[in-house]
Amino acid sequence: MKIRCRCGDIIVDQTDFHSNKGYLISDQDYFDFLDAVDNAIENSGPTAKDKEQAVMSIRYLIGELQKTVYQCFTCGRMYINTKENGLKEFTTGEHSQGSSILSSAKGEL
Repeated sequence: MKIRCRCGDIIVDQTDFHSNKGYLISDQDYFDFLDAVDNAIENSGPTAKDKEQAVMSIRYLIGELQKTVYQCFTCGRMYINTKENGLKEFTTGEHSQGSSILSSAKGEL
């Protein structure tokens, strides 16, 4: 996917592990998701096939619940891709050139 930002830059999504790409899950879905994870862990069954089926059901669910979000490296604008409405643009209140609020939190731990 290529997104042309309003500033003229192009946001490219052709691989994984981008520092300007992330995923959102609404608060309305978050606890249902956590409950599904708990259920998969606690009730997956004893066999490897049971466990694989539980993991795949969680992956499917997160795919259904998440929205993909992209941030422009140049101006900081955010683009959220929703299944129903396509790309929605959000502008920061201040100039955010070079900031990447979507980069991994692991570096902050």
